[in-house]
Amino acid sequence: MTLFYFVRHGQTEWNADRNRYCGRSDIGLSQTGVRQAELAAGVLKDIPFDVVYASTLGRAVHTAEILVKGRNLKIHQDPRLVETDFGAWEGERQEDFTVKYADNWEAWLKDPGATHAGYTGETAVQVYNRVRACIDELVEKHPEETVLVVAHSMAIRFFVAGTLEVPFKNYRMIPQDNTGITIYKETLENAGFLAINLNTHLSSIKY
Repeated sequence: MTLFYFVRHGQTEWNADRNRYCGRSDIGLSQTGVRQAELAAGVLKDIPFDVVYASTLGRAVHTAEILVKGRNLKIHQDPRLVETDFGAWEGERQEDFTVKYADNWEAWLKDPGATHAGYTGETAVQVYNRVRACIDELVEKHPEETVLVVAHSMAIRFFVAGTLEVPFKNYRMIPQDNTGITIYKETLENAGFLAINLNTHLSSIKY
């Protein structure tokens, strides 16, 4: 069995700015994001991670560094774990781009699996396929190990949706808070989620 702990990166300044979509933009953690990561590290302090993987984006790498601070673990960066390419939505607030690009947003809500985000970005299927390929590879490379994966909201949500074989249009029903923790196990015979978006460590943060 390979046991995965997926953690979304901590809050960025764009997350805090009325939910501006970061996507592939390399936006760093806010002070709140650093604190969230520190609190998540406290929750995970007794988990014996064998290996750590993170998206190549700085906010994910920084979160991973905080989560395993003091451990002798190298952070392996994998571009397949990066956030969705949001095309024209990149850097825009949802309240704005859903009006500016209403036709694209409506098509996305109906079928994100076949609709390119922001016209030129990725579909949910494309995101799922690359994350799934990464996880399949890690299962082969790390049998009987515990793996920390630090990634992004949509990347994790689409992985959850695709793995559970629920329609991608329902991804918004799968929460993934900043530093929310999702636990997943996979064996040759079966796979399953043990928890999705554990977030009790965030209760002490005032927004």
